[in-house]
Amino acid sequence: DPEKSYASQVKGKGSSDEKDAGPPLKNDPEFSKFFKMLKMGIPPPAVRQALQKEGKDPNIIDMDPEKSYASQVKGKGGGDEKDAGPPLKDDPNFRKFFKMLKMGIPVGAVQNAMKKEGKDINIIHLDPEKTLASQQSKAKDAQKSKKAKAPKVARKRLHWNKIDESKLHESSFWNQAKDQSSFKLVGLDIDNEEFASLFTSAVGKKTAAPKKETETKKPSSKQKVQLIDGRRRMNGSILLTKFKVDFKVLAKQVDSMEYIEAEGNELRGMMQLLPTKDESLALRSYLPPHDAPESEIEESIAKLGECEQYMAVMLDVPDAKDKFQSMLFRAEFENNADSIRDGTKMLIQACDCVKNSERFRKLLLYALKLGNALNTGGSNEEVTAITLDSLLKLAEAKAFDRQTSALHYLVSIVLQNDEDVMKLSEDFIPVKAAERVSMQSLAQQLIEMEKGIIVVKDVVKRHSPESVGPANEIPDDELLGATPMGRFSLSAASKIQSLSNEFADAKSNFADLLQFFGEDTIMTPEAFFCTINTFVSMFDQTHKELKRKQEAKERKKRIEEKRKLREQETAAKNIES
Repeated sequence: DPEKSYASQVKGKGSSDEKDAGPPLKNDPEFSKFFKMLKMGIPPPAVRQALQKEGKDPNIIDMDPEKSYASQVKGKGGGDEKDAGPPLKDDPNFRKFFKMLKMGIPVGAVQNAMKKEGKDINIIHLDPEKTLASQQSKAKDAQKSKKAKAPKVARKRLHWNKIDESKLHESSFWNQAKDQSSFKLVGLDIDNEEFASLFTSAVGKKTAAPKKETETKKPSSKQKVQLIDGRRRMNGSILLTKFKVDFKVLAKQVDSMEYIEAEGNELRGMMQLLPTKDESLALRSYLPPHDAPESEIEESIAKLGECEQYMAVMLDVPDAKDKFQSMLFRAEFENNADSIRDGTKMLIQACDCVKNSERFRKLLLYALKLGNALNTGGSNEEVTAITLDSLLKLAEAKAFDRQTSALHYLVSIVLQNDEDVMKLSEDFIPVKAAERVSMQSLAQQLIEMEKGIIVVKDVVKRHSPESVGPANEIPDDELLGATPMGRFSLSAASKIQSLSNEFADAKSNFADLLQFFGEDTIMTPEAFFCTINTFVSMFDQTHKELKRKQEAKERKKRIEEKRKLREQETAAKNIES
């Protein structure tokens, strides 16, 4: 019987006086999470639905969590009750579903068929050898034995995330906050009657452009020799047309890795147009041999298309791809360095702003006190530390008037006690930019730059001028200092080391910030600063909303006062007349 424990069934027929076997339901690994959901304030219908999704009896939550499952499903009378009706496997209403199981059809598919016919899908888990009535009576008896524990007062809860005190660093903000003398924080000014009317309620109380046709280009009247793929030729010709340069001059510049007035995308495009192995073979087969007259070679090249001409002159440049990569690295170096430098600077500034903001610390304590007042109602089960994303849940916790949120109430008590805290957004100006900085991207950029400079140095050493002497007999710094690209590599290596140190500082500052607030060490800067920015925005928006309501209330009051004054003046005139 799936409704009974294994131990109770292998012992044979036991009487109702058998000792309870197994842990209490609240500690049973199979059911404990559902009772925890109830304890967290999740509505019982939602918990029942979760039980049904996992194929468990939804009535389990009506049982006593202090007793084991086996002791409650036995019911009164046990096996002495007489079965009424046919066994489930022969019951006209259910036999076809048990036949489907016997045929090997999955349980999920059988349950879907039962659901379509309006049948209880949990019946498929019952014992097919017993009647439905005899098995349902046990669940009813267990439900009757359950003690009703409905609270007398419904309380709105703030579902925040508690931080384990044992995981907090001794210098963290929350440990410092325990000593109230370290912060000049005015007490939480809560009107008990107002608080109760908003966040508590008696049980049972009602709460309130058309596509343009592309023109086909007319073919050139001069026929060119075509040796490569048509699409690649067309794309290459478009790039080379924009970059107007003599291909022979370009080949010499690439060979010596000279500085070229070209953007990184243009250099990358020319590198991608270097001839492949098959294209090189086709070009060499077409061109005259190296010992042929220069005029014959030039005439043959002139008959080629623009893209093929570029490839032909690049055939004689040794290690052309590596040299292009070195030139591309130099062309993009300053932009990449500025990107890393700016990103690390923003992270460091944002970390300092959040950690050193006195206003933010006070606001956290106000939020903590308000949340404890909501969740505990003055009991001693107060939370001492919360995750920062718990602040976002203040807007979700609504009062019973369905208009006032916990965030509204927080803003109102901050206005009453410490209005300076309302200027929090002034402290967090650098934090907005830090939300867009990815530490992982910065680290990857830094790794690519470190790898790139190694490639540049290697290429320079392999192609050093003969006038310098044998590369293996000259110190690296002297060898690299003999060429413009080599001198750039020495300067770039120094800057990369400086960037690496700055990035390490930013990483260390952010790790200290996470430790200070007790946050998870795997949290990313994007997630952390996004949480901060979102809350500050919500906080400011709620302040503006309350301000508008207050102004409207005062305006209405003035209008009412003027109306009463006019009525008094009219009454006085009537008396005089």
